[in-house]
Amino acid sequence: MVNQQEKVTGIILDMAHEKLLRLLNLVWLLLAFPSVVAVLVGFMSQSPTLGIKTFLLIGFGIAILSPLLTAIIDARETSGRDRS
Repeated sequence: MVNQQEKVTGIILDMAHEKLLRLLNLVWLLLAFPSVVAVLVGFMSQSPTLGIKTFLLIGFGIAILSPLLTAIIDARETSGRDRS
């Protein structure tokens, strides 16, 4: 039988993992994805300026759509959980 302290510790670890996953998702979304796409576009078109423009376009698009992304992330966070 699991005692109360072990349950609390398990919940805290789950919350820490969720925060880490959320942070990694944001890093991927804000840095890695635009960088990879910009490098690929710049390499394939053989134009560094086109790669830079692509990076900026994706970056500004994410910045403009960030309220929508925040709403989606928050909706995932609260779905299926007890609020007691």
